[in-house]
Amino acid sequence: MAERQITPTAFAGEIGVPPSTIHRIIRGERDPRGATIRKIVAGTAGKVTAAELIAPSQPEAAA
Repeated sequence: MAERQITPTAFAGEIGVPPSTIHRIIRGERDPRGATIRKIVAGTAGKVTAAELIAPSQPEAAA
């Protein structure tokens, strides 16, 4: 989005997802679902990859 100088809201409109979804993904509050991942990858012409959107698994804290 920075490269294209568009807002998250504008990008959300381009790819057909709610703006709140993009904002939550950016803030790390939500992991995108498969369909959203595909839309983001397509909307960025592959500059953002599916691997970049999938949160790394967090190791469980030792008790």
